[in-house]
Amino acid sequence: MFYINSGSDPKGLEEELLECFKINVIGQIHLFNLFIPLILKGKAKKVVAMSSSHADLDSINRFQIATSSVYAISKAGLNTAVAKFNAQYGKDGVLFISICPGMVEVGHYNDGMTFPCINYSQV
Repeated sequence: MFYINSGSDPKGLEEELLECFKINVIGQIHLFNLFIPLILKGKAKKVVAMSSSHADLDSINRFQIATSSVYAISKAGLNTAVAKFNAQYGKDGVLFISICPGMVEVGHYNDGMTFPCINYSQV
């Protein structure tokens, strides 16, 4: 993973940014577009996207979280896409929302390093 100021390998940084953006933003937009006709016909009319506290500006600034820059940028893009879908389809009764599941052990920080996560259910 690159830090955003990784000037030593700009090509590698760009490739990682594009890969994360394709996965976390473009892929989700395609998924939403594919399923929106069914969602509009359904009863629940809710779309939930899995975001991350790494994309929460208040958390980043408060806790000075410098890691996972590329991932965080892509998740922030996802949050914006979700908000735009919510603005577009809210009039049709569809709720689009991004949530942060909280801290989840995924094996990336086996050295005991942990990061804070806002519990959005309490906000």
